[in-house]
Amino acid sequence: MKPEYHKKLQTAARQTILIHRADTLIRIILRTIVTSLKVKHAGIFIYDKVKDEYVVKMSRGHSGLKVPAGFIKIRKDNPLIRYFTDKSINLPKEHILWSKIISRIKYYKTKKDLKTKRFLEALKFDLSLYEAKACIPGFFRKDLVGVLFLGEKNNKRIFSEEELRFLSVLASDVVMALKNAWLIEDLNRQIGINKRLLFQTVSALASSIEAKDQYTIGHTERVANYCLAIACVLKKRERIEGWEKFLENLKIAALFHDIGKIGISESILHKETALDEEERRVIQTHPLIGANILNHIEEFRQALEGVKYHHEKYDGTGYPCHLKGRKIPLIALIISLADTFDAMITDRPYRKGLPQEKAIEEIKKVRGVQFAPNVVDAFLKIYNSKGKLWELNKQVGHHLLFTKENTF
Repeated sequence: MKPEYHKKLQTAARQTILIHRADTLIRIILRTIVTSLKVKHAGIFIYDKVKDEYVVKMSRGHSGLKVPAGFIKIRKDNPLIRYFTDKSINLPKEHILWSKIISRIKYYKTKKDLKTKRFLEALKFDLSLYEAKACIPGFFRKDLVGVLFLGEKNNKRIFSEEELRFLSVLASDVVMALKNAWLIEDLNRQIGINKRLLFQTVSALASSIEAKDQYTIGHTERVANYCLAIACVLKKRERIEGWEKFLENLKIAALFHDIGKIGISESILHKETALDEEERRVIQTHPLIGANILNHIEEFRQALEGVKYHHEKYDGTGYPCHLKGRKIPLIALIISLADTFDAMITDRPYRKGLPQEKAIEEIKKVRGVQFAPNVVDAFLKIYNSKGKLWELNKQVGHHLLFTKENTF
């Protein structure tokens, strides 16, 4: 019958493959070893490829040595590392056992054995620093990824060969799980960098669009802020599938909602009187122009709906496709309200902007007609809790554009 610690450690090893954070993975394994084998402490040296040295990532135990993570660092020429990696050292490589090191030191007496004896004495000194009674290597192919060290057992007994063999297999499983976790962490880190670059590019492009029209400078940023605030309120009231991805697409769509105006004549954009019917028809093509532009950029295709449909109305009288009700994508419903509100309160060549209170009253009148009721309600909650949305925009600035949550 297998010892009880087998089952506990095997279960922990199986769970590690599902854990994508290296520090969490190490913490679970060390805690399980300490409790299952009843040792005073356990820790692990992990190879840091950037610094080209081994670092204690975690040490756990209720009593005995507790080494702070990152406090101890050892180089590749340290006896503890060389024991497992230096082929010229003719000693068993499976593990290090304190009791055997002591007996071997006593065994080597001749001048011929002096070099090995000195090496073992240096190794003994290092083991005593970490109060380690046993060390087990963790290899990935031929590379030493980590060294697990174990403190004294609570009952003072020496680790058995069976225990050490089992821990050796466990160390291999942990190394594989660590490699997997590191890969995912590296990918997430790269994704994060790419996202920041993406949104910096989006913001720069949005600013270049606004440069065509002095009256709309700052418009896209304000609309994006309103949109994200509305979305955060909606998230608490109803289910939004794929929240993080939805928020990313909303940011992009909000910043790019007027990109189609690149294809509209400046004479129409800057006209100081009301547009005639033909000019109105031309300006109404900008959502389709914008959608066509984004359709050629793979990363922006999921944000395309917000750009294409942000002038649709809830009652079906909008453009360009006369969509009605919930057939209008949520991303477009949010942008529609945010865009209209900012346009109402902002000065334009042909009119002065409305006071915010007046604009809010106008929005209330067309709830369920022009705008989706749930979007209007979320918008009003923000307004009622923050007072003036213009002030809100000045307070949050770029902050809201790059965060997943806020306090609404």
